[in-house]
This record gives sequence, C-alpha cells and structure tokens, in this order.
Amino acid sequence: MTASPPTNTPVQPDPDGRISLRVAVIATLSVLSATVAGSLTWLAHDNIANAVLVGLGTVAAAYVFFQRLIH
Repeated sequence: MTASPPTNTPVQPDPDGRISLRVAVIATLSVLSATVAGSLTWLAHDNIANAVLVGLGTVAAAYVFFQRLIH
C-alpha cells in the first residue's frame, strides 16, 4: 500500500479580521530591514530615489526570507 502525500489545507482567516502573530512579526522584520537598507543607501550615496528603490526591493526580499525562516 502506498502512502498518500499530505494534503495542504488552507489556513482559515481569523473571524475577528486580525492578522496572525506570525504575519505581524514577518512584516515588522521586513519593514525594519528595508528601513535599515534604505537609510544606509541614502547615507552612502545621498540620493533619496535610490534609497527608496533599495528599500522597496528589500521589503519584498526580506518578507520572502523571513517567511521561509519562520515557518
């Protein structure tokens, strides 16, 4: 008899409409990482446009990183 693969059941949203603690921690860490990266870029190059672009890219990359790290 072969074992069936585990089914991935979707997580039901909170009935109160609040986000989970895991999502809050991941979002906070990603925004904090983006703030640090954007600030360091601005201090190094004195160009606000580059700092904003680096910060936005860092938010996306950090969110994926912390989502995989905190699983």
